[in-house]
Amino acid sequence: MEIEKQRFLVKTYPNLYKQGMSFDCEDGWFDLINDLSSKLEPLILKENEEIDEDFFSYATQVKEKFGGLRFYMSTATDQMYELIYDAEDTSLVTCELCGKPGKINNHAWVTCRCNSCV
Repeated sequence: MEIEKQRFLVKTYPNLYKQGMSFDCEDGWFDLINDLSSKLEPLILKENEEIDEDFFSYATQVKEKFGGLRFYMSTATDQMYELIYDAEDTSLVTCELCGKPGKINNHAWVTCRCNSCV
């Protein structure tokens, strides 16, 4: 993902992402990740306020694997995991390069691409 988009996510969602966080996927999933982040950020704020100071929920890794989004958290609630799983499912039908509807292609590398980006 372009560095400017990564910086935007880290700056916009400071409780979800730590400085230096990298996003190992292409730009086509930016909107998907941004939407997920906008839902997780307030849940994280709520959880971090209500739970022991030693409990902090944040993203540890965001990447592509086997054509789908993988979004890992240090810890999360069931509600957070449900949002993550929905986004991961959506990534399987979203072109990782451009964000248009796509499908899993198994050429040399498993990817999710639209017809234009194959």
